[in-house]
Amino acid sequence: MEVQENVEIVLAAYVRFNSGDRTADHLEIWDEEGAFHSAPEDPESSVHRGIDAIRRHYASWVDTYPDLRLEPMEARGRGDTVFLWLRCSGRGRESGIPLSMRLAHVITMRDGRMSRLLVYLSKTEALRAAGLSEYAEVSA
Repeated sequence: MEVQENVEIVLAAYVRFNSGDRTADHLEIWDEEGAFHSAPEDPESSVHRGIDAIRRHYASWVDTYPDLRLEPMEARGRGDTVFLWLRCSGRGRESGIPLSMRLAHVITMRDGRMSRLLVYLSKTEALRAAGLSEYAEVSA
């Protein structure tokens, strides 16, 4: 697949999510053997391997933040890698406490599906991990 096609596939999935598609069908973009890596700084950091583990992790987000939005502010691609700089927002279901943060997703695509997603809190680190370090200085 071409770089731009990978970026478009990923962005379309985020548009669907933000438009309210909170069903498990949203996860059809994932490879069955995919792996979701939480940010190392996350107190509950872990790796969710396989579609069933990713589904459980996804369901916990939606349960905790039913109005969660992941809004891409920047998207770049290189080879089979897609970099997204995101604005995350929502409100805790139980607490009502607002969530507002920025983070990066570095996604590896395989045959039009996400095979790996790495979460970074640092935009510069994420750009470097995506092989896009030439943008790190101007985008940080």
